Amino acid sequence: MKSLDTNILLYGANEDCKEHAAAAAIIEEALQAPNDWIIADQVLFEFYRAIRHPSVVSKPLSAAEATKRIAFLREESGFSFCCHELRNWPDIRLALARSSFPQRSTHDLVLGVTLRKNGVTTFYTRNVKDFRDTGFTKLINPID
Repeated sequence: MKSLDTNILLYGANEDCKEHAAAAAIIEEALQAPNDWIIADQVLFEFYRAIRHPSVVSKPLSAAEATKRIAFLREESGFSFCCHELRNWPDIRLALARSSFPQRSTHDLVLGVTLRKNGVTTFYTRNVKDFRDTGFTKLINPID
């Protein structure tokens, strides 16, 4: 199973950025074979926030427009979805307790554990280094 990070959705939605073409190609690939993809609700919520934020995108979307984007992904794309569950806590707790765990990586850890517990082996992200310890078989940066 494959998944993607918020940054891929953001670049794919932002035609003004240099990363747009590469991200849009991955999103199009996913839309052509949605049964191979699962997206965490956390990613959708982060995407919603990002596409509405004026310091993130040059043309922020209204609440209605942003909701329409995530509703398409959630309801019409054909992707599967997952979310954080209580069963994830033991793995998350162990990682958080390590003295070397960087607190800035908390959200990435929760996302990684959530996706892995739902069968994701391949993860597309611009921030490969942030997910190195999450157990994915493949981490792919489709931008660089």
